[in-house]
Amino acid sequence: MPRVRLKIRGMTCAACVRRVEKALARVPGVESALVNLATEEAEVALKEPVAPEVLIEAVQKTGYAAELEAPETAPATHETPYTLQRLLWSAALTLPVFLLSMVFPNLWRYQGWLLWALTTPVQFWAAAPLYRAAWGALKARSANMEVLVLMGTLAAYAYSTVLLMGGRTHHLYFETSAVIITLVLFGRYLEGRALGSARSALESLYRLLPHSVTRWDGETYRQAPLSAVQVGDRLMVRTGERIPVDGVVLEGRGWVDESTITGESLPRECVAGDTVLSGSLLTDGVLHIQAQAVGEATMLAQIARAVEQAQTEKAQIQRLADKIASIFVPVVVAIALFTFVGWWLATRSVAQALIPAVSVLVIACPCALGLAVPIALLTGSTRMARAGVLLKGIHAVERVRQVEVLILDKTGTLTMGHPRVKAIHSVHPDVDPLAVLRFACALEQATRHPLAEAILEYARQQGVHDFPEIKEVRTVPGGGVEALWEGHILRIGSARFLWEAGIEQETLPKGTVFFAVDNTIYAGFEFTETPLPGVAEVIRQIQQMGIEVVLCSGDQPAAVESFARMVGIHRWYGGQLPTDKAHLVKQFQSQGRKVAFVGDGINDAPALAQADLSIAVATGTQIATDTADMVLLNRDLRTLLNALRLSQAVYGVIRQNLFFAFVYNTLGIPLAALGYLNPMIAALAMSMSSVSVVSNALRLLRWRV
Repeated sequence: MPRVRLKIRGMTCAACVRRVEKALARVPGVESALVNLATEEAEVALKEPVAPEVLIEAVQKTGYAAELEAPETAPATHETPYTLQRLLWSAALTLPVFLLSMVFPNLWRYQGWLLWALTTPVQFWAAAPLYRAAWGALKARSANMEVLVLMGTLAAYAYSTVLLMGGRTHHLYFETSAVIITLVLFGRYLEGRALGSARSALESLYRLLPHSVTRWDGETYRQAPLSAVQVGDRLMVRTGERIPVDGVVLEGRGWVDESTITGESLPRECVAGDTVLSGSLLTDGVLHIQAQAVGEATMLAQIARAVEQAQTEKAQIQRLADKIASIFVPVVVAIALFTFVGWWLATRSVAQALIPAVSVLVIACPCALGLAVPIALLTGSTRMARAGVLLKGIHAVERVRQVEVLILDKTGTLTMGHPRVKAIHSVHPDVDPLAVLRFACALEQATRHPLAEAILEYARQQGVHDFPEIKEVRTVPGGGVEALWEGHILRIGSARFLWEAGIEQETLPKGTVFFAVDNTIYAGFEFTETPLPGVAEVIRQIQQMGIEVVLCSGDQPAAVESFARMVGIHRWYGGQLPTDKAHLVKQFQSQGRKVAFVGDGINDAPALAQADLSIAVATGTQIATDTADMVLLNRDLRTLLNALRLSQAVYGVIRQNLFFAFVYNTLGIPLAALGYLNPMIAALAMSMSSVSVVSNALRLLRWRV
């Protein structure tokens, strides 16, 4: 089925997404349309050919800009700095309006005109994004929160302006207009930051690869741009460089760190015939590789696409507010018109009829509704930050209570993230492990390989310092270390390294790295990872909350099983590629279960994006932290418990705030229509509703973890 990708500009919320999707779906020939708010992209599936211009026109009719996406277009950059600038100007103008209206109402004879001068740019310049969003909704014959906000603020602004021009300097409601707009802009800014993080997550993947490569041109190796590499090209990768493409090793030897891609904690030895993945780090050696997949066909690109497809804002509470607004706006307008007509028929006075009508619009203005979510998020985010948790969106807190399955990555999430020696296994009982350790350290001092550093650290822990003095030490890039000592050849390295040196032995000791003297292997070094403190207890408490805990890792299955048993996890999956992790999340979701995923690496990004709730460890990669709904700011896993419990508390406050706001409007509108509330009292009542919402949200700051 052919597909067309469009860049969409101007979307701000889930309601925008729905309008664009509906507009595209109505175009003849369109099978389906999927719009991603995070990346500002639309993917349109066609059942018959449709000109891109037709699709673009359909989007433009809804009030949004659209263009055909060029191949390999980088993720868009959100205008958060511009939004912040507009918010700061709005706040700077609103503060004196609020103080002069509420604290010093009669300070100056011409105070009313000053209030008008300060409020006007807020109403018409600062609120410009709201006007654009409202106009788009009205063009699509619907109403959103922006329409409701502008309806109330314009009513308060217009009524106050008319009174001012009539010589009235009291009972003006300019502060109502300015405060509401500033608060709504604050909420928009928070949303913008979340979307900006989503986009920067994809950008970090592009930055992972080098801009240039060392390519064979038929005679020699020369520098060339990565974009010029084609399938079949021969490339050279040196120590410390990242592998630019998916390929196969033609010659050379090296140790490749694939932890960011596959999650495998230990470096993998690669020789001729082995495959390598783009984005992996060559920690030791030199590799000559042949490109087998470039650009969009690489594993790294597949990870980026998986993140892009799954990374969408789906805040149910926000959707509920938009749906209510679509019904509430025409109802309020109708009530205001009926109020005006009814009072005019009763009094035959336009002025007397206008006051209750304006009161209806003012009291219906969703100040508390617009404040309910952002103030709860602000206070909740502050409290969660104190507890070591970065909250990045409303959808995170609403999904915590629904989580049934918690999938945990292992390396870097539950462990310290670097290998350590678990044991030294001797071939014969009479072989002294400490003697083996001394000679191994004497050799490993010549290299900076991660496993070598683990052996040296193990020696320090065992109090072994008296290493034999070996002068002729030779490092074999990507293989191991060998030396001549008192007529004997000492070697330490992988089984393949020893086999290539002519050492063949039917029975090998348990381990990853082996120590040999001449033609005999004497011992093997087994490696593991150190679990974070308190992991087992945290997992037990999460299980007591009724959440099933699953361990999922790219590490070897045997290592994953051993670690799972150590920390009390009964269900585990090893050898998982990034796509496997995302598939595992989908598998649980297909069973109707809500899934949370906790990870820290690039290999976790597709699963994080796919999960109903994604949680990343701040010490991990940028793609993980930017993709996640929450970020744990430290390596203490107890922070995960705090995140789950505090999110439930924040969600409860948001629901309470929305209830207060809607009940306030429901009760206040009929009172205003009957003439029991003039605009001043209506504005005061609206302010009190906001105070109740703020006060309720401030309780989160005193919440105990």
